[in-house]
Amino acid sequence: SLYPHLTVFENMAFALRAPIRRVPEADIRAKVEEVARLLHIETKLQNKATQLSGGQMQRVAIGRALVRSPSIYLMDEPLSSLDAKLRGEMRLELKRIQTDLGATILYVTHDQTEAMTMASRIGVIEAGRLMQIGTPREIYENPINAHVAARLGQPAINLLPADIFSGAPRGAKTIGARTEHLTIARGSGDVSATVTRIEHLGDQSHLHLDLGGQPVVTLSNPEATLGAGDIVSLCLNNPLFFDATGRRIAA
Repeated sequence: SLYPHLTVFENMAFALRAPIRRVPEADIRAKVEEVARLLHIETKLQNKATQLSGGQMQRVAIGRALVRSPSIYLMDEPLSSLDAKLRGEMRLELKRIQTDLGATILYVTHDQTEAMTMASRIGVIEAGRLMQIGTPREIYENPINAHVAARLGQPAINLLPADIFSGAPRGAKTIGARTEHLTIARGSGDVSATVTRIEHLGDQSHLHLDLGGQPVVTLSNPEATLGAGDIVSLCLNNPLFFDATGRRIAA
């Protein structure tokens, strides 16, 4: 949402030139140039907005907010319109900027990678209610319910009927098994599953399994010689347990 007929400098200075602010022109120039250096767009200040790439336009839009130095920044999915490569670059840039400025940023996202890599604290919302708040590690390892557990993790957590495995605690109706909770046993494991598909991702592979009619995804060594139709044994290690309402219960 940049003004296409204005230069990058004029776009970033626009808010500071509002009559209500009455910021001296020399201070405006100093502030815009400072923020432009922070965003690595200092060489683009005299370019029209229409002469920029998508990533540069996004930096200008963010810079327009940064020059105002508010008490808190609200960013509502600021990277959602960028391609995957630019999103990865801008995640790092925003984290660096936040650290350099020491600023508080309230960042809204549906992208779990953004949440895990950028946040110092994550709040998970369901139907307008704040379900849980904590560090990324706390939210990932100790979710209070199945909804929160399903928000983080790639591949997503496997939510399985508790009777598929033995040893579930009383009251458990669902087992939450992340990839680190499932290991492929060399001998006999807790259960057997059938390989349905393998996604080779270079340093690892996503192993898609059929476990008693339930789809399961876990990780495997990319050098493992497995194929569709193969039978594998699985061991379950310290999974999460949830009751009939989805609330977490102790192992």
